[in-house]
Amino acid sequence: MSPPLVAVVGTGAFASALVRALARRAHPLRLHVLGRDPGRARHLADLAGDHAFLAGARTTCAAGPLDPHDPDRARHLLGALRPDVLVIAGSEQSPAEARTTPSAWTDLLARAGFGLTLALQSSAAVRLATACAEASPGTGIVNACFPDAVNPLLHARGLPVACGLGNVATLASALAARLALPDERALHLLAHHAHLHAPPRPDDDARGWLDGAPLTDLRGLLAPVRSRPRHHLNEVGAAAGAAAVAALAGAGPAHTGHLPGPRGLPGGYPVTVDHRSVALRLPEGVSPDRAVEWNLRRAELDGVVVGTDGTVRTTPRALDALRGHWPDAPSTYGPRDLEPVRDHLLHLRDRLRRQPAPPPPESAAHHDHA
Repeated sequence: MSPPLVAVVGTGAFASALVRALARRAHPLRLHVLGRDPGRARHLADLAGDHAFLAGARTTCAAGPLDPHDPDRARHLLGALRPDVLVIAGSEQSPAEARTTPSAWTDLLARAGFGLTLALQSSAAVRLATACAEASPGTGIVNACFPDAVNPLLHARGLPVACGLGNVATLASALAARLALPDERALHLLAHHAHLHAPPRPDDDARGWLDGAPLTDLRGLLAPVRSRPRHHLNEVGAAAGAAAVAALAGAGPAHTGHLPGPRGLPGGYPVTVDHRSVALRLPEGVSPDRAVEWNLRRAELDGVVVGTDGTVRTTPRALDALRGHWPDAPSTYGPRDLEPVRDHLLHLRDRLRRQPAPPPPESAAHHDHA
């Protein structure tokens, strides 16, 4: 019997780190890297093969072209591959843009919240999940693009999504390492996408338990983790994600850790991942309903809240920032309205990218200098 096949769509920073981490897994695995640029996909697959060789792993790596916005090609390719797991790790908006090419657009995102890009994060995920459900219904779908908010949208549209990859796993894995834990079984963390950074109000921060007891200084424990360079955090999140993806594909043992968007839920949770299954493992006294309600409230830190029916609500702060550039921007929209919202945002982004980021307020500039 052939080893499980994992297809990864995307060749950006997180996708690349994930593919390298998957290649080093001890259990046999077949990797297929898919991207719009066939050369980048091929180079990443070659690099993953080198990592597998150096780790003594039995991973084979291949590559191929795939444009997520070509549904016919996606259906054909996924129907031919029939991967055990499809990881969607490429979107229309990189979170790294603010660090690499600041502009009036990235200033808007800083003021409104990253949730403003929801329609740009979800477009490829919706198309690929739809194509996969039609062409390879037995495939487990994992979305790594803003899964805390995108996965509830996929679920509301009736699209299967096992889980996401990202920030809650990054925080929990780095925290477990700092606490010198043998694994994450004794650790339970509730954290939304925005919690990669400390929120302004301590009461809005993540919640954690160790051996069933609340972590009263979680903010202090997470401070050194949050101060790390983003590409270092990518490596941690990718390694944690690789363990979950391998377990979901049936390549190795079950994984006990943390993931965002499990089974289409909003935010991030402690989970157990086994072959084709993802289950919550909440601390005693915290029900699934309470955990979901907590994550929905913390979603406001990102500027948008996705309800269980897929309705997207923009917070007043985010809407005020957005309407400075798009006066009639909707305060709410449904999962079927993603495309017109995406089109508006793409036009707005093109315009604002040509404008420089405004200088910081004088008080902020003075503070930074000090």
